[in-house]
Amino acid sequence: MFRRAAVCGALLVASAGVFVAVLGSGPAQIATLVVAVVSEAAASITCLWSARRAAPGDRRWRVLIGIFAAGLGAGGLLTLVKLLSTGSVVGNVTSEYSGLIVFYGLALAGLLSLPTCPFEDRGARRFRGGPSRWHVIVVLDSVLIVGSVLLVEWGTSLEGLVRTRSPDPAEVAFALVHQVAALILTATVLLIGTFRRPRSPATLALLGAGLLAYALTNGLLVYRFAHGDYDLPGWSLLPIIVSLQLITLAALVPVRGQGSQDGEPMPDPRAMWAHAALPYAVLGVAGVLILTRLVAGAPLDRVEAYGTVSLLVLALARQMMTIAENTHLLAEVRVRERQLRHQAFHDPLTGLANRALFSRRLARAVGPGNAPGGDGDTPGGDGALAGREAVAVLFVDLDHFKGVNDAFGHAIGDELLKISAARLRGAVRATDTVARLGGDEFAVILDGDGADEPVQLAQRLAAAVEAPCKLAGRRYDPRASLGLVTLDRAAGPTCPDTLLHQADLAMYAAKRERSRRLVVYDPALSAGTVSRT
Repeated sequence: MFRRAAVCGALLVASAGVFVAVLGSGPAQIATLVVAVVSEAAASITCLWSARRAAPGDRRWRVLIGIFAAGLGAGGLLTLVKLLSTGSVVGNVTSEYSGLIVFYGLALAGLLSLPTCPFEDRGARRFRGGPSRWHVIVVLDSVLIVGSVLLVEWGTSLEGLVRTRSPDPAEVAFALVHQVAALILTATVLLIGTFRRPRSPATLALLGAGLLAYALTNGLLVYRFAHGDYDLPGWSLLPIIVSLQLITLAALVPVRGQGSQDGEPMPDPRAMWAHAALPYAVLGVAGVLILTRLVAGAPLDRVEAYGTVSLLVLALARQMMTIAENTHLLAEVRVRERQLRHQAFHDPLTGLANRALFSRRLARAVGPGNAPGGDGDTPGGDGALAGREAVAVLFVDLDHFKGVNDAFGHAIGDELLKISAARLRGAVRATDTVARLGGDEFAVILDGDGADEPVQLAQRLAAAVEAPCKLAGRRYDPRASLGLVTLDRAAGPTCPDTLLHQADLAMYAAKRERSRRLVVYDPALSAGTVSRT
């Protein structure tokens, strides 16, 4: 389809060139205008037809550009009828080319809707009921650049030209507005092509080139009309016909799957800096020109005064959006840092503290000198258990957990882990720490400074874990082996790993006895003697 369209487009352009070379000025004007109308209709039909088969994210720009081309075709058809009936386009120029301003807005919206993927993360956040933030930023940048360029042109050449020739002010304003619209479209194409990564570079290249050629060619024609030259030579329509073929081909570029963007390189920092500085650099050039005139004692006319104030207001709005964007990004970074910190120290299945966080808190509880540094994720900080005189460690292991996985599947096994974690979390106090060490093993740091003794707390936890529950729609009676060790500060410094190992020994002692009761660690465990409660 793409190759056929390219061949047909080349034939249309060649036929228009033949008409210009062979026919006289009048017939060539009519013939090339017919080719232009056919090209506009073909571009509109192609864009709208391809929109029906495109993915949702790739559909909007096709519809907008299709309507844009349809509007151009309607205007071209009116011009053709006027030319055939009266032999002149004088009476139709103002209405047709004034309507082009509206269609330039559609073309701009279509460009901004073209899928690009550099900052989907930062730029895609939408205003309430409005466009994406980056859309507004690109438009503001384009207006700033174009306004600054026009202000420079006015101060260097346009002002003298207007005063010398004294044309109709309405025609000058008409031509100026049209030039601004064309230049904004041009600046937008360049900004998107330079500072964003389109998902389909070929589509952006063809569409951007087509819109640029159309806007610049029509800008030249309107400029001639504003100076009273209503001659429409056939050769002047050749760039327009070429631009419409490019737009048609853009709608037929094969669109590949988006794929994964995880491996795409990050935006070049230099390009990001250039994007941020370019509008202000062009505005600075215009500002230097204005300051030079003021220093020289030359008064500013209304165009320069109002233009300068308007550009400064736009620059302030652009800067406020930048500040708002940076504030939003900073808030997002902080939220993600908290999320990453939580993920680093918590079990993803149960939400409990993981082994790393448990080790940190146990080191704090045993003695501040053993702690590797705060995790900042406890109520009151990592020092909540620091320096406690009475600290106990409870090791909990679910019995027959492998049988649950084998009988019901791992999903049901995960559900049992979540139930057990929730029960442990609900039975401890705010100063205690519950962690999942891995598999079906849990550990609890018990603060013994409260009214309850560590053994009583451990018994309460054992009762909570072994309460009946429902798994796979049936009753299940969990069983657990628990080992408890209490820190003996009178015996001297104790290593946190040693304390956890002693609780582990007590738990295995309970498992060997099949007592389903709590076992308190005793040094005699190394000799095979078990003390049970």
